[in-house]
Amino acid sequence: MKWSYLIFCIAYVMMILAAFLLPFFSDPEYLISENTLSELGAQNTRSNWIMNFIFILLGFIIFINGFKVLDGFRLQTAVLLVFCISLLLTGIFLNAPINRELTFDLYQNEMHSFFSTLTGISFCAYCLTISFIARWRNQKLLAIFVGAIALTLSYLMFIHSDYRGLYQRGIFIIAFGWILYSFKFYEYVFTKKEYFELLNKNQK
Repeated sequence: MKWSYLIFCIAYVMMILAAFLLPFFSDPEYLISENTLSELGAQNTRSNWIMNFIFILLGFIIFINGFKVLDGFRLQTAVLLVFCISLLLTGIFLNAPINRELTFDLYQNEMHSFFSTLTGISFCAYCLTISFIARWRNQKLLAIFVGAIALTLSYLMFIHSDYRGLYQRGIFIIAFGWILYSFKFYEYVFTKKEYFELLNKNQK
């Protein structure tokens, strides 16, 4: 658990650094305020492999950690799996480049859009399901609050498109930061298996 959590921490820091530093080594037309992380990893974009590698790494390492932490909670594990697979596939199917005059694969762009949307939906669903099993009230409220923030910032990306790059960076920093925090500090209610094991132990 320790090594996988450490890799998650490193991947999180890499994501933040890439979000704010990689634009200087990317498309000259790229703007941090307006362009998304997906456009850092877009087709025919300089240094795009860095952002796509981070997406894929996060998808893998989050599930490895979550599978251990959520042992026994099947619904939450399943939702997390959908989230992680979707995130991973956004690093495989690439967004269209900022300059649409360049040649690009339309199918990849459409698939990237689909999996990006599914990533957002499954994350909000994950926050909600975690609120059901979190042991303490403040942890339940934090899970719901993070999900609501992600949903609100996603909406703002559509109505204030000139600032969608900033809104998306906010989503990623808050969302992955919360997952990192929850894996380490959240406490959960007993699973049915644990409850019956404890019951049998007390009866003896």
